[in-house]
Amino acid sequence: MAKKLRKNIKILFFIIFYCFLTMFSSLTANFSQADDFYFAKVQSENVYLYSNPIDSSENILFEIPKTYFVKLLDDENSDFYYAQYSDQFGYVKKNDVVAMDGIPQEPYATSSFRIFSLEGMGLYSTPSLIEENMIIEIPYLTDNLVYYGKIIGQQAIPDKSNEWYYCKYTSTDTLFGYVYSVFCDKLTDFADNYESFNIIISPTFSSSSSGNGLSTVAMTFIVIGVSIPCIIVFYLLVKPTIFKEKTSAGQTKIPKKRRHGDYYEFDESDLN
Repeated sequence: MAKKLRKNIKILFFIIFYCFLTMFSSLTANFSQADDFYFAKVQSENVYLYSNPIDSSENILFEIPKTYFVKLLDDENSDFYYAQYSDQFGYVKKNDVVAMDGIPQEPYATSSFRIFSLEGMGLYSTPSLIEENMIIEIPYLTDNLVYYGKIIGQQAIPDKSNEWYYCKYTSTDTLFGYVYSVFCDKLTDFADNYESFNIIISPTFSSSSSGNGLSTVAMTFIVIGVSIPCIIVFYLLVKPTIFKEKTSAGQTKIPKKRRHGDYYEFDESDLN
């Protein structure tokens, strides 16, 4: 019986192994599809990262530095890609960037600047000195502001610039917003990026809504759906054998009897 049990368990092991191997392959393929992306080069001025996929000045986050790249993550609609620039996510116009078949070593510009206003300078959610839109006051001579790009906003001081910087400020928290460029200096220069690759005319995204591959939820249900039958099969294979072994183990061995005429005689070998 024990030999039969081991054989059944071995068979079941191979069944379960095959099932999970198949599911793992499907999951790996699905997740690899979800990671599809392309780098697209910004080859002209006035290319922007938008907060929403609508061509409106109100949705512009900042101008992306020329010659650098954005990472295209998905096909949002007929006019926009869903994209990433550094650690900022948004949307770029399809006609403004050129998708390329390659991964640049330095896709994003790296730059920082300083606040030199004696009274400090506000970080705003919009490029304007509107008090209710101020996120935090940045202290005098703060120089750890990470520059992403510029944008045209309010000309807060007559005869001065109307240019604002979109930046990241890290103190106790990491905050993003705009500062008025008039009170900023020491903006570090970044050279043009001359990296280039073969152009992709029509990039496709397998993770898009029309795409191929199953969602994580669907794959979870598949895993559960395959696991339950495996458990049932295991139970059906093992239960009869275990039941028989328990029954055999619970029975008392009764010595055989030999008949000699009118009486029975126990075989002493059966008592040992």
